[in-house]
Amino acid sequence: MTPVAREEQKMGFQSLKLWVPAAVIAFLVVGSGDLSAQESAKALSSVQQSAAKGALCSAIASKFPNPAAAGPSALSDPGVLSTAASSFAGSTHLPLPSATDMIKAYAMQHATDILGSCAIGSATGGMVPQIPGASGLPAIPKLP
Repeated sequence: MTPVAREEQKMGFQSLKLWVPAAVIAFLVVGSGDLSAQESAKALSSVQQSAAKGALCSAIASKFPNPAAAGPSALSDPGVLSTAASSFAGSTHLPLPSATDMIKAYAMQHATDILGSCAIGSATGGMVPQIPGASGLPAIPKLP
């Protein structure tokens, strides 16, 4: 290998050493948006989970005539997500963009549980047990 070729190879390697860390940093910054939304859904307190579930069920009920028959696609409906995020933001005093990310992530990760609660809530006239883990217990109806 000639000295000129060796020098060109060395310069190419030097350039690569500068671009790799920049690419890693860019990946971490861009990728952190998705990660923070997923982490925020996992980090919801029980009160926030209840508020998120209630907001989603209410939004589904307002958009679909038969909420019990609404499938998983209801949780990705832009109108449902927008309505639920607005309600969730108001009840939790979070900024709307954060509430929107949290609602979307929560809906994606807990779809079966949410739809089950919505179906139970619509079947019992909205009376859903509020005790964590008690979703399988019957609700006590309110007396007139």
